[in-house]
Amino acid sequence: MTTTEAGDIRNVAIIGHKGAGKTSLAEAMLYVAKATAKLGKVDDKSSVLDETAEEKEHVCSFEASVAHLSWAGKKVNLVDTPGEGSFLAETRLALAAVDAAILVVSGKDGVQPITERVFGWVRDAKLPCMIVVTKVDAENARPDEVLAEVRARLKAPLAVMEERVGEGLQHRGVVAIRTKKAWLDRPEAPATAAGSPVPADAAGAVEKARGKLVDDVAGSDDELTERYLTEGDLTQEELDQGLRAAVRQGALIPVYFASGVRPSGVAALLDGIVELVPPPTEHPAWSGVVPSGKPGAAPQAAERPSSAEAPAAAFVFKTSIDPHAGRTSFVRVLSGVLRPDATMLNASTGGSERLGKIHSVVGKDHKQVDEARAGDIVALHKLKATLSGHTLSDEKHAFLLSAPELPPALFSRGVRFDAKGGEDKVGNALYRLTEEDPGLSVHQDASTRELVVSGLGALHLEITVERIRRRVGVDCRLGPPHIAYKETISKKATNIEGKHKKQTGGHGQFGVCYIDMEPLPRGGGFVFEDAVVGGAVPRQFIPSVEKGIVKSMSKGVLAGYPMIDVKVRLFDGKYHDVDSSDAAFQMAGSKAFKAAAAQCAPVLLEPIVRLSVTVPSVAMGDIIGDINSRRGRIIGTDSVESQTIVNAFVPLAEVLEYESKLKSMTQGKGTFTMNVEHLEVCPPMVQDKVIKESGFKAEADED
Repeated sequence: MTTTEAGDIRNVAIIGHKGAGKTSLAEAMLYVAKATAKLGKVDDKSSVLDETAEEKEHVCSFEASVAHLSWAGKKVNLVDTPGEGSFLAETRLALAAVDAAILVVSGKDGVQPITERVFGWVRDAKLPCMIVVTKVDAENARPDEVLAEVRARLKAPLAVMEERVGEGLQHRGVVAIRTKKAWLDRPEAPATAAGSPVPADAAGAVEKARGKLVDDVAGSDDELTERYLTEGDLTQEELDQGLRAAVRQGALIPVYFASGVRPSGVAALLDGIVELVPPPTEHPAWSGVVPSGKPGAAPQAAERPSSAEAPAAAFVFKTSIDPHAGRTSFVRVLSGVLRPDATMLNASTGGSERLGKIHSVVGKDHKQVDEARAGDIVALHKLKATLSGHTLSDEKHAFLLSAPELPPALFSRGVRFDAKGGEDKVGNALYRLTEEDPGLSVHQDASTRELVVSGLGALHLEITVERIRRRVGVDCRLGPPHIAYKETISKKATNIEGKHKKQTGGHGQFGVCYIDMEPLPRGGGFVFEDAVVGGAVPRQFIPSVEKGIVKSMSKGVLAGYPMIDVKVRLFDGKYHDVDSSDAAFQMAGSKAFKAAAAQCAPVLLEPIVRLSVTVPSVAMGDIIGDINSRRGRIIGTDSVESQTIVNAFVPLAEVLEYESKLKSMTQGKGTFTMNVEHLEVCPPMVQDKVIKESGFKAEADED
């Protein structure tokens, strides 16, 4: 398969809220353009884009899918993205790899929370955008009301590109205002892609709509405005050129109406993509850095032009790992030319990667290409250590793209399994999943030894468990992660004896130590002071006392959690020339610590997170009230347009289920971030509850 010149490529990401019809629209585009032999449908599980078992089971996109089609002599690369909030990391990366976005809004449901969120990303990235109102042929469709919602809530400069004929179940089709082509009274298919002349009964409405489009385009440019005021109209060439420029600059957002199921409005949308979306040759220079390659040296800011003549660089925006086919990396070629078997630098890690074969993809259909030039989107197979978000570049001309910041993994759960050996299997499978899912992370809690998986939401982790069960056949489940509590002391104790004496048939065991113990400021860790004089404790046994204390501290005295922020001063002791040993003084140190801790008023410390919640301003009162009920402390609020950001300190134990609560309080419009900030002493009632639930029983020291 031959390569395509950058000027003949269009790269678009299809974005929007879940259920808006993104995948159905993409399937219709592939079908009408003859990229697929039949119309793939999500509901009957025949979609070529939603191909994983989990996507088919839940009838929802959980991964970005890549496909291409040919239309009017141009290659259109489509990236169909998830619209479920738990999987937006893939959407974020996909937007960094394309030249424009198609925002899909349901003609029944209108603007929804994720609609606003992803559109905000598009505007922040200064990406050209088109909007498609879908499901216009569905019962209870309300496309005109939805269009008004888009104007009001997204504050977008819209330019309506089509005149609809018929409403809802009586929908007959669309007429393209700019090209004056009509697709009416039958579903669009490859045979009808060219369209028909405008029927006489729709001509008047189309001319009126064209007048409004000319107004919008003329208003986007001073020169066109002057021409329009002088001539009273724009020529077709002026209209087309002005619209292209306005779309490229973000001054206008074309609006189309479509049904992916019928399909309808698809051919006009494809015409709009190839004629209005800028090719990769017009993409601004890519911003990034040149890695220094030297430890401690700062990287230098750099730009890389989107040109085939520049050194090669490619951005990996999606990774897929198949148990049989292995790893597939989907890349946007930023610059230069990629060739099979070339060796490239992974600028993100500093390692080398040897490229295998290069493919152009439609679902599971992979066609090998001779090379991939700047601007194209292709699949690379069997890269060893390159993950989503990494940049590959020419070894002699290193370049690291400034990748977008991904949504943080805020929802964590402990992984439970009953099968023998399940921990290793599940752990390995989870770590492999993190290689292909940029929103997923996994770690073993150092305090609780529990395997903890973190993601962007409850559904994210549920789907992760389903994948584990399917891939490794181990039945695992999720439970709340154990909170990493700590223990400490709140007052000083002095002259505490730790004595270990044991007589056996041979040598006995004997060691005595005397310690003082006091609390340190938070973050002080553990301090051991050797204040022994006169050889009361032989020098070789002083580390033994410390070792015994440290071992006991690791298990605490209240609920089995590690004890921190403690100073111990060893100042005296006794020993026996024959019976004293390392083990004896370790036991003496342990006993001294436990005796001292009992007199130092031990307390439990709980992790406190800094919580930042962004919500519509009308919901601020409810949010603050809810945070207060969670033992939170409000530290400030900020207002940004119609949004309010509430900042607070809240115990981690109180926000494990915060995602679902926030969603219900704000109808899904609220977002939050949090990170563990510090530790604070638990209130007595909370401490008593944690101790009781821990079931902790202190180990008795040997006599």
